[in-house]
Amino acid sequence: MAVFKTVVGSGLVLFATACGSSSPEPSKGASAAGNNGVAGSGSAALAGAGGAGGAVALGGASGGSAGANGMAGARPTCMPPADVFSPITELSQTGCVDPTNPSQPSASAVSYEVNSPLWSDTADKTRAFVLPAGAKIHVRDCAANAADCPNGPADDGRWNFPVGSVLIKTFAFDDRLIETRLFMHVDASNWVGYSYQWDEAQTEATLVDGSGAEVMFNTQTRVVDWHYPSQKDCLNCHNNSAGSTLGPETAQLNRTVAGMNQIDRLATLGVFETAPAKPYKAALVAPYPGPADDPPSTATSEQKARSYLHANCGFCHRPGGNFANFDLRNDTAIKDMMLCNADATKGAIENYPGKTKLLVPGKAMDSLLWLRMNEPNPLKGRMPQIASFVVDQSATSLVGAWINALDTTTCPQSP
Repeated sequence: MAVFKTVVGSGLVLFATACGSSSPEPSKGASAAGNNGVAGSGSAALAGAGGAGGAVALGGASGGSAGANGMAGARPTCMPPADVFSPITELSQTGCVDPTNPSQPSASAVSYEVNSPLWSDTADKTRAFVLPAGAKIHVRDCAANAADCPNGPADDGRWNFPVGSVLIKTFAFDDRLIETRLFMHVDASNWVGYSYQWDEAQTEATLVDGSGAEVMFNTQTRVVDWHYPSQKDCLNCHNNSAGSTLGPETAQLNRTVAGMNQIDRLATLGVFETAPAKPYKAALVAPYPGPADDPPSTATSEQKARSYLHANCGFCHRPGGNFANFDLRNDTAIKDMMLCNADATKGAIENYPGKTKLLVPGKAMDSLLWLRMNEPNPLKGRMPQIASFVVDQSATSLVGAWINALDTTTCPQSP
């Protein structure tokens, strides 16, 4: 298996491959779960075994070398491998899933759900994390510690995972698993990600080559064109400025799961250095009705559009990000987003040669922000450029409605 390294910022980041895309979130309240953690009802392929209750043993104490197969007779521990260039090739042997049923997270995994999911071309997704023994999540508090937020208060409530952490995400279509990703915090500067491709029998997943791959996946209901991006693609999303992990933050996880606030449950499990202060930061709204959740009836078009842009675009389009000329984080005021009638640094795209403004208030059809979302071809200016090959029609509808409702008062000329 090919594993590559590259330098991003000041850190060496190592990837075999991570991320993936193609062509629904689990049923409302659903999530994967191990023997502990937060779970909903879920589909048969994605749901965990343990439900929502109980304490969880954080980290591994079962023996085994760092991410290797462990000592004879002992289960491996879910953690970065001792040699990041020699990752385990079979998912069942990583310690991050149940070795007797790799479709389920390990007993040490804590499942979680998000309010505003990343668009993955309609794939169902489940999420979990494993913390090393004794280590905790640091929740950024911009008011109490300005050093937590060098790029401003819009990063308040983001979660920083300790070295040794592993984040687990599984993708499926029609209750058939296609990919599981392990994203591992190697040291203070580096993360490493590995992607595993599920077999037709749904009994094992094996490591994908670091250059990425494209497969035609038969769900027994349809054939899905699925892309496993290269390691370079993954680095563009999981960038240092965004905190490397993209979803975990207070506004995303502030939701009710199995009758209990999810952050309350995580605090009970002892995963935080200091739990987020109550009342918790306002939850991001679901951007549009979907299997995972529906927007509240009181949600405005601005709240829904900004939620979507935050979750899907704000990790690159932000201060310090890969495209820092404008800021799509949810807490940034519209006047400070550097969007309104601003010229695009990349200029027009092939199918709309005369459109050069990022956002024209009241005119979605003249706004590159919207036009790029509607472009299906990544080679012709599609946004996102990677990890998606299907236009999110619900998103383009709500973002278009938001832009069309803006005027020069609500969206003043950017300086």
